[in-house]
Amino acid sequence: MANYFDKFAQEGNEYLNELAADMGHPEEKGQTYILLRSVLHVLRDRITISESFHVLSQLPMFLRGIYVEQWEYREKPLKIDSLEEFKEAVKQEQAKFGERQFDWGQSTEDLISMILTSLGTRYLTEGQLQHIATQMPKEIQPLFPVKAEKGQ
Repeated sequence: MANYFDKFAQEGNEYLNELAADMGHPEEKGQTYILLRSVLHVLRDRITISESFHVLSQLPMFLRGIYVEQWEYREKPLKIDSLEEFKEAVKQEQAKFGERQFDWGQSTEDLISMILTSLGTRYLTEGQLQHIATQMPKEIQPLFPVKAEKGQ
C-alpha cells in the first residue's frame, strides 16, 4: 500500500517542480503549491457540484486531494461576477495559506491562466475546460486555454 502513496507523492512533486519551473520560479515550489491550491479552490467554489465531479474524474490522486481539501457543500456556486472578484478570491485563498506578497513578476490573471493551461496540458480535457469556462463570467473566460465557442 505504501508504494501507492509513494507514487502519488512522486507524481505530485514532479508536477510541482515542472509547474514552478514553467512559472519562472523553479526554487519556489511552496509558493507554486499555494497558488495552484488557491486557483483550484476558487474554481471549485465557483462551479456546480456536478461539474466539480467531472473535474475530479480527470485529476490524478494528488490533485484530487488538493481540490477537495476544506471543501464545503453549497447549494449554489460562489457568486463571482467579474475578473477583479475572481482575482481577489484567488488572492484571499493565497493569504489563507500563507502567501501575502510573493513577487511573481506577473499579473494575477496571467498566473491564473498559467495554472489553467498547465492543468489543461497535463490533466483536463479541452472539453472539460470549456465546460468550466462557460460557467464563468465572460471576462474570466479568456483565462482558459480553450477556443471560444461561436456566440460567446
